[in-house]
Amino acid sequence: MELETFFTVPEQTRLLFCAVFLGIPLGLCFDVLRVLRMLLPHGKLAVALEDTAFLLVWGGALLCFAGIFARGEMRAYYALGSTLGFLLYRCTIGTVMVRVLHRIFGVSGRVLRWLTTPLFHGVVRIYGVLKEKFGHFAKVSGKVHFFWHLPLIVIRKVLYNNKRKTVKR
Repeated sequence: MELETFFTVPEQTRLLFCAVFLGIPLGLCFDVLRVLRMLLPHGKLAVALEDTAFLLVWGGALLCFAGIFARGEMRAYYALGSTLGFLLYRCTIGTVMVRVLHRIFGVSGRVLRWLTTPLFHGVVRIYGVLKEKFGHFAKVSGKVHFFWHLPLIVIRKVLYNNKRKTVKR
């Protein structure tokens, strides 16, 4: 029994179609990121980091694809096939999915805001009470020089209480 080092044409065709189907979940992942960009304000750095993370996910997906389906052999047509699947998804289902995901995330954001508003107001009330009762401690402890005259340990001969900056040898 000899070990084959090449793929036959039917195997290559099957791998190409599998790579095309790999592009569909990647397109869905990209649409989720697009919807999050629409709902949450992003700066240029955050967008660049998201795009870099997406490309790393895409590369990881291609490596996993090659490891599972293709005996660990990476071929260029896997990347081309997944790109083709990504583009097919974006041109067909992706246009509808962006609107659907935008509505889902918008509704879930409003529900989450509605659920967390009482919690937020409760925290604000508790903070106000605590600040009213214990606010003077924050003023006193914020001034570090207030504690400089206090020794760290009661015995004055201990090294921690030594005021000298340098130690003579």
